[in-house]
Amino acid sequence: MTFLLIFGWITAILSGILSLYGVDYSNPSNAGGSAQLLAPWVLSNYIENASGALWVATFAILVMVGYLVLTAISVPVLALVTWVTEGRGRSFYQFLSGSAKAILYGMTPGFLFGWVPNPLYLVGLWATLWQALAVKEIFELGWVKMIFVVVCWVIIVGLIHDAGSYLLYIIS
Repeated sequence: MTFLLIFGWITAILSGILSLYGVDYSNPSNAGGSAQLLAPWVLSNYIENASGALWVATFAILVMVGYLVLTAISVPVLALVTWVTEGRGRSFYQFLSGSAKAILYGMTPGFLFGWVPNPLYLVGLWATLWQALAVKEIFELGWVKMIFVVVCWVIIVGLIHDAGSYLLYIIS
């Protein structure tokens, strides 16, 4: 968690500053991860007349909320998929712990370079690759099982993300 909080804040603040100067993080190809998509949406739809330090602070806080929410969703989903695939008598807690490590390891590219506008969502793809490799190593999976687990995890989290986006659309 310390890693997430320290490096997450650095990326959140730097992306908030760049956003203030015109970098469009609502465009997924610029964002270093899904967490950055929340901030411009909230700022453009719910907070009027934010500028300067208020814009940067609000953007950074919303990015951190995005990181925490995505982590809170991703860890149990990844743990569940891996546990169902590889459980064999091991406790679900072991899978939660390993999943948290894999998720945070995979967030490293986003934390270090997610604030840099990048073509084709490269940092997000890089992060997913790191998470997949972490899943393989932490849970000692073969390549096929690792791909299966990661694809299932991405699909489930994507469906949860889309359902949440739809609910926010209905509310607004």
